[in-house]
Amino acid sequence: MSLAARPRALLGEVALEPPALGLRRGELILEALSRVALGDRVMLARLKDAHRSGIRVVTSSMTLIEAYHGRVKRAAWARAMSRVVVEPVTREVAEAAVTLLQDTGLHGHSYAIDAALAVIASRQPAGVVLFTSDEDDMGKLCGPGVRVVAL
Repeated sequence: MSLAARPRALLGEVALEPPALGLRRGELILEALSRVALGDRVMLARLKDAHRSGIRVVTSSMTLIEAYHGRVKRAAWARAMSRVVVEPVTREVAEAAVTLLQDTGLHGHSYAIDAALAVIASRQPAGVVLFTSDEDDMGKLCGPGVRVVAL
């Protein structure tokens, strides 16, 4: 894979080791935060590899709310989040997400957080990769600059 073709960002649930994608620098936008906070060894290793590879880890503020649940201990959550850049869902992001939902014909609360994440993804430098268990919906929401990969 040429340097120009290497992804600069990953979104969603990371399914491959960053070196397997030829990543060296860029951004990793992470949706599977609760897996990290619960101590999932695979996710922790992938996050560690991302940092070692110089990949910036980014998520949306709404994804934090969606990912946190009763099985996650607060101290583990704080450790997991300490190296994650959280992009706010501003009014501008929200308006873009509403437009995105209208353009795709999707609506309702079940798509709201995904739409905000898709907007944040689309604003990253070219070469974004999104790993997700919801390939169909995220594929509809993400533009051509985001490669959606199913888990």
